[in-house]
Formats: sequence, structure tokens, C-alpha cells
Amino acid sequence: MHLRPAALLLALSLTLTAATGCAEQVKGSAVADTNAAPEPEAPASTSKRPSTSTAPKSPSPTATNAPKQGDVKIATKKKTAGLETCGVLKAADIESATGGKSAADGGCIHTLPNPSAVITQMVTVPEVVDGEGEKKQIEIGGNTAWQVAASKEDCQVTVMLTDDPTAITTAFSVSVLALDELDTCAAALKLATTGFERIPNA
Repeated sequence: MHLRPAALLLALSLTLTAATGCAEQVKGSAVADTNAAPEPEAPASTSKRPSTSTAPKSPSPTATNAPKQGDVKIATKKKTAGLETCGVLKAADIESATGGKSAADGGCIHTLPNPSAVITQMVTVPEVVDGEGEKKQIEIGGNTAWQVAASKEDCQVTVMLTDDPTAITTAFSVSVLALDELDTCAAALKLATTGFERIPNA
């Protein structure tokens, strides 16, 4: 590492010496060779293709290959403004769908000791269905819904509330994660249906 500055200095001095030597050896002016054949002119380009800099860019893969959820059907428009994000389902609804006892009442997350399960509810955006798992498009109350089963123990049902593009949260989603034996998709479907029916119509 200590030799690097010296090596650079030596290379630089050799370059300057060579350049100076060449400058001193060349004397006189350049004269064109009258016997040399003239250089042919470059042929005019006949191609009509635009150069690569002006060629139209192909659309990015994300724009053309983005996953689509399909057409959304709305038979009953639901209210989306002014709703409690997590207060749609109550403890009684959770107990009716699972047979367990919930300590919470209207919160985002309900935990059950028997069967051991966690239920999450929220008014949300439909992109939650883009998670990994077995997807199935269904209907709840005539509106498009999706059932996504990541595993036997983990299932989510999301139902569209409106197709209004100005709405911020356009879907209601229920997720059921169970450690004990429980039909998670059946419970999620029942709870999503109960929540959908409880949300006032628009």
C-alpha cells in the first residue's frame, strides 16, 4: 500500500517524458498524399427506424402484470364514512360464530381461550386480499367478496361495501386464526356476513 503513491508518480513522469519526446521528434507540416485514393463518403442512412433513444419504451412489467381482483359487483351499497374501524362486530357475534367466549366487546382483536383463536375485524381497503393463500371469489349480500385461506388455521373474508372511488375504506374484513380445531373459513364467512348486514346502507 505504501508503494502506490510512488508508482503513480513514476507512471505520471514516464507519460510526460514520452509525450515530450514525441513532440520533439515530429518536425515539419503534414502533407496529403496525392496518390492516395479519396475516402468514400459514408452512405446515407436508408433505415426509417427511429433511433434507440427515440424508440417508444415498452410498458413496465408491473403495469401490465399487476394482479387484478376482477370486476366488483355491488348489489347493496353500504355506508363507509363515519364507521368505527373496529366496532362493527360485538363479543356476542364472535361467540355465536365460534362457540368460544370473547373478553373484548367491539375491539379490533378478539381473543378466545376455548377454542384458542384470534379474530380480527376492520373496515379497510380491498387490497388485503392480495396476501398469499388460496383465494376464492364469493358474494355476501350480493356484493363481491373474497375468501383467502393461508392455511387450515388461518382464513380471511373481505366483502366490498361500495364501488365509490372517493371512499377511503371500501371493504369490511374479518380474519380468523385458530390454534385449536375450528373451521376458520366458516367462522370468518359468518362474521363477515354479520358485519356486512350490520353496517347501514348508504
